Amino acid sequence: MDFDSSDNSNTQFASKIKTQTFKQFQLERLIKDGKVIPASKLAEAKEQELQRVRVFEAASEDQQRHNRTATPPPTDKLPLTRERFEE
Repeated sequence: MDFDSSDNSNTQFASKIKTQTFKQFQLERLIKDGKVIPASKLAEAKEQELQRVRVFEAASEDQQRHNRTATPPPTDKLPLTRERFEE
């Protein structure tokens, strides 16, 4: 049974055949449904959460520093307020 190209003269390439196991199919379906998160997405989400924590801690320290160094307004003067502009 030799393969003879003359037998397949009218055969054309259509596309690559996708083969996967049932386990791979299940995993793809779970990822698509959002029930399972891939490890790469999980690491990215963890990095974003750590970044948010760092930004929050920096803002908290900055606010505490501002509260210590800010001078309170004088009590003998009236606070500056704006009157509502009406046409």
